[in-house]
Amino acid sequence: MSRTDAIAHLDEALDALTLEGFSYDPATGASERLPGIQCTLAVELERVDAALGPRGQSMFAPIAEEIKRAVIEIVAAKQALEADGGAGD
Repeated sequence: MSRTDAIAHLDEALDALTLEGFSYDPATGASERLPGIQCTLAVELERVDAALGPRGQSMFAPIAEEIKRAVIEIVAAKQALEADGGAGD
């Protein structure tokens, strides 16, 4: 697999684990799209966890943490491949 293919697969993995989120500034009315790393599926799992009882006590809390961990590692791998330039392509 080429470096370009690997980056494309990492992009797809990020797309599968992230949601579309926006921050809104009520003073100016401006909205800005959040980077995927800040808006993962873990956000929804954390909401479910909090709705079920004390935060961090349901089975959804550790799953959310693992999703965050995976997204961080995927972003790091993608950045490393992009920084590597054309090596291995």
